[in-house]
Amino acid sequence: MKYKNISFWFGIIVLLMSTVACKQASDLKAFTEANYKLQGIKDLRLNGIDVTGKRSYFDFKTAEGDSLLNAFTTNNLKATTTLYLEVQMQDPEVARTMEITDLEWQLLIDGKETLTGNVMQPLTLQNGENELPVRTTVTLAEVEGIQNYEGFSMLTTLISQGKDASNRLVLRIKPTIKTPVGNITVPDYINVSQPAGS
Repeated sequence: MKYKNISFWFGIIVLLMSTVACKQASDLKAFTEANYKLQGIKDLRLNGIDVTGKRSYFDFKTAEGDSLLNAFTTNNLKATTTLYLEVQMQDPEVARTMEITDLEWQLLIDGKETLTGNVMQPLTLQNGENELPVRTTVTLAEVEGIQNYEGFSMLTTLISQGKDASNRLVLRIKPTIKTPVGNITVPDYINVSQPAGS
């Protein structure tokens, strides 16, 4: 009788674990197929320097500009900001959350990788609006092992012109998701669009 009880409870545990694993797989698929829109960025700081609203090198104090330029070219740049990310699920009435342990990102200009980074902190995503305070590395992308200064130059030119460049910029993310069987990295980057008129 004692062994029958153990077998019964072991069976219940296995059933519960397989149910959780199936839900995790379903959630992972749903988040991979969702649409992502960047609604805004608040309080962007690079190496502690507030760059929100700054458009050119002349908007910085000389020491700040020199410090940031040196950090960019030596890949010692860190950013902090709050992202407002909208997640639009294909099946919005089903409540889902995704625990992210690591988030790789890329910024492309005219389809060419320009900046990359890694958010190495836990984030929780859900359907709808998400307010995400993040800390990330920021590095110049490399082309054949050489830093892409051409892309960096294009980015600074776009910023200094103050024109709407959203049609030339693409943000892509590749999350690593926490699951009961371990962390799983999404195989392909997910494009993050911007809302119309941004």
